[in-house]
Amino acid sequence: MKNIVRQAGIILGFLGLWYVFFLFLTYFLYPESGVVDNSRMRPHDQYVDNIFLKDTTSVLLGFWTIKHDTHRIIIIGSSTARVGIHPSVLQTLLPDFTITNASVGASTVTQLRQVVDVVRMSSPPSMKGTIFVVVPFYAEFVNGNTPYGHVLWENKNLTYLQLEALRYGLYKLRDNKVGLTIDPYFMPLAVHLLRPFLLWDIIFFGMQSYYVDGWLSIYSMMGKHQEELKGEAMKQNALMLWKEGLGNVKDFGNDAQMDDFIALCQEIAQSQASLVIVDLPVPPWVRERSEYYRKYILKMSLYLNEIKKIPRVRYIDLGQRFSNSTDLDFIDSSHPTKKAAEIWSKTVADFIVSQRRFLGF
Repeated sequence: MKNIVRQAGIILGFLGLWYVFFLFLTYFLYPESGVVDNSRMRPHDQYVDNIFLKDTTSVLLGFWTIKHDTHRIIIIGSSTARVGIHPSVLQTLLPDFTITNASVGASTVTQLRQVVDVVRMSSPPSMKGTIFVVVPFYAEFVNGNTPYGHVLWENKNLTYLQLEALRYGLYKLRDNKVGLTIDPYFMPLAVHLLRPFLLWDIIFFGMQSYYVDGWLSIYSMMGKHQEELKGEAMKQNALMLWKEGLGNVKDFGNDAQMDDFIALCQEIAQSQASLVIVDLPVPPWVRERSEYYRKYILKMSLYLNEIKKIPRVRYIDLGQRFSNSTDLDFIDSSHPTKKAAEIWSKTVADFIVSQRRFLGF
């Protein structure tokens, strides 16, 4: 029995040493940045210099390990906000703020609320001194039964953030809301202790990508690689995918979804935070041919008065300001080029500077 206990102790000690080695290795390879910045995203959901592999993981875990400065700007939205609003540009014009991009791809209004819930859980009770820059994308205004922004898991239609929240056992779902399984006081320590496992996520992802990219290269050399869709083919494909993902346009952007968005804005204001709502431009052909986008614009115009009644809220429509945008300003049906995104970001920063007094700064 003593030998068994000793052998078990040796094995545990050996595993412990390896764990400590990988823990320190993560700090060497991925030092803590002090901010959550989902705009620094590689293709295939991998970060350039961050231990968190996914934008959802960055939000769920990253906010527990950063300092919550007195003045901060938190950008939330979908991948259009992640690509279209650059914190580095805002930082130049707003040097006294800490800029965070907490946007999560394929977001819905429900997922925006979940991001805000995580931010509030990891922050002081009063959010005074914080500006939420909310960037609604028209596809976010879907019901929970559509494929867009949802994952079917154990017969539950979850958002991507909900699914990731269950992964490490630190979060739980109660009444479809994301909550903690441990005391908030211990969350920073728990996130630090998870770092070796987060590193292995990156390693396995890299190996998988290398394998997949290798086969794609061979496939391409065999002359079987299909060219990327361009022009009218790309537009037709995008319209088809949006129709599949967003469902029947009659159920899209209804009053219940708009009311949910208004309620989210009111909850942010009740936390003492300020709020800037930014509508981004879309390609001209989307304005002309997407019935979803046209319905969203109509609904937003009808609800603007309700939005403007909320304390410390400002709204800016970049689609109107950049109505002369062309298809060349976009890389696909929704995401801007780097040059266009920098111009949009500067416009947003200028707008915040001009509205600082109204926003409470």
